[in-house]
Amino acid sequence: MRSRKRIVITVLVCIALVLLAYFAYLLPFYEFVTNDYDVSFEKLFSWEYLKTLVPLFIIIALAAVGIVLIIRLRRILAKADKNTSRFAHARTERPKAQAPKQKPAPFMVVRWIVMIGFSLVVIFGGLIFGMGVSSLSIPILSCPWNSEEMTSSSCYYLSHLGELFELPVSSILIFFASTLGFIILLGRAICAFLCPMGLVQDIMDKIRRKTKTEGLQMNEKMYGALKPIKWSLVLVFTGLCFAGGNFCNFCPMVATAPILAGISTSLYVSGFIMVFVLIAGFFKRRAFCNICPLGYLMGLFHKVSLFRVKKDCTACTECGACYEACPMGIKMIYTEREKTDVTDANCIMCGECVRCCPEDNALSLTFAGARIYTAKRKNVMSGYKPLLLEREAANEHTDLTDAKTGTPE
Repeated sequence: MRSRKRIVITVLVCIALVLLAYFAYLLPFYEFVTNDYDVSFEKLFSWEYLKTLVPLFIIIALAAVGIVLIIRLRRILAKADKNTSRFAHARTERPKAQAPKQKPAPFMVVRWIVMIGFSLVVIFGGLIFGMGVSSLSIPILSCPWNSEEMTSSSCYYLSHLGELFELPVSSILIFFASTLGFIILLGRAICAFLCPMGLVQDIMDKIRRKTKTEGLQMNEKMYGALKPIKWSLVLVFTGLCFAGGNFCNFCPMVATAPILAGISTSLYVSGFIMVFVLIAGFFKRRAFCNICPLGYLMGLFHKVSLFRVKKDCTACTECGACYEACPMGIKMIYTEREKTDVTDANCIMCGECVRCCPEDNALSLTFAGARIYTAKRKNVMSGYKPLLLEREAANEHTDLTDAKTGTPE
């Protein structure tokens, strides 16, 4: 019954997306009178560059308004519900007692440095380094609409096969070789380390944490509700490969890389989707990664990827910390009791499960068989040491005060 319901929902979502694809150019988010694809360093420091950023400013403003409205609505509903308002209001209003902040693991520091660095290279690499390696194709990263980027993007040619096979044979071979090479070498680690959309979503998550806003607590049922959307996007993406069309009208990447590089690109459905990506990414970490069609298609090659998630089932205590921390909602990592390799097609190799695992060597990330990040109890407990010292200092201060005033214990 559930499978039949999911099939019906998937079909309906597919129909809706196909209609959006057909009427994409009738739903402009922002249109430029003339599209300017020429970029130079001089343009990046001119008022003309700010004009190209107008769509991005509009997207950010709409997302900010949406986030504020959702927070306000949540508070209104919490107060209106007499049965749960006391608890919901407390969760919304009072500062939440979060777990102490851990010391940043070297793996996480490297991930952020690589992610920021690649995003800058993708956007401005063509201007800085030239176009010497522009024939290479990476599954994601660079939007092909930006003629000044260093590398081309596989997703464009995969959704425009007609244009791909118009290229010289040598270029087609380089395309497939570089695309498969990156997928085998990195797998969905591309999503965690290289994808600018991943960086945007992680920044939104950081903003939420800094503002101490309560996020969306996902469960299995909610993750299951996202599957029809993911499969619908996968079907539309692969369908447009053969039926023709322009998947770029859906891709939120168009609202980031080309525009930031100074390309005056008109936005259609992709502009609306980017607004929802920012709002969803604020309340749910890596929300778009859960429905990204290209990410899932790359994940299908996880069996041959050099990045793996390994588990020592004898060290696991089934605490569920890895499942709670996973932005993709992968439960197998925590429930598996026999297999050593727990790599999943949805895993983006972000390392959050390893970071939150409180058992030594229970989880680890490996590359070509070598461990690069391993769960350690002391890393999890490192955040509690300052808290314990603070409490001890407070207790000593209380004891001294009692001793001076003569207050009996």
